[in-house]
Amino acid sequence: MRLRAVAAGLLLLALSAVVLTTGAGRGAAPAAPTPTPAPPQTVTAAAPPRSPAMPERNVFEYEREQAPFPALLEPLRPAPSQVPRTPDVSPKPAEPAVRLVGFLRRAGGLEAALAIRGSVFVLAVGERAEGYLLLSADEDTGVRIEGPDGAAFTLAPS
Repeated sequence: MRLRAVAAGLLLLALSAVVLTTGAGRGAAPAAPTPTPAPPQTVTAAAPPRSPAMPERNVFEYEREQAPFPALLEPLRPAPSQVPRTPDVSPKPAEPAVRLVGFLRRAGGLEAALAIRGSVFVLAVGERAEGYLLLSADEDTGVRIEGPDGAAFTLAPS
């Protein structure tokens, strides 16, 4: 009994496949229209006018002419090598060890403000600082100083 049921199922399956593929049971499909030949046209259509937005050439087509070969151009040269700049080794003029900053009037008289090796000292005539002795002080002519080596020199007011 089982064999008959399986055989009947397979037969039913095969028949349904045949029916579905051949179209039986459906309405007949409409026949494809037969194309009628078009009458030959004797008038050629003019090309549509180009709008300003349309390019002059077909952008999807390569140029027919070849551009001049780049070898005709000037050959490439290597870039100049960068030479490092040498630092300026010329000696800068040495700042004097002593510089006249200004004058002060105090009860004891005129005193000179001197910058000696980066420090400022206020000296009266006859006083010594960092080895320098103030010999004289005048607002118009400047100060006369004796250095640690015993040499005297004058600093003019600025």
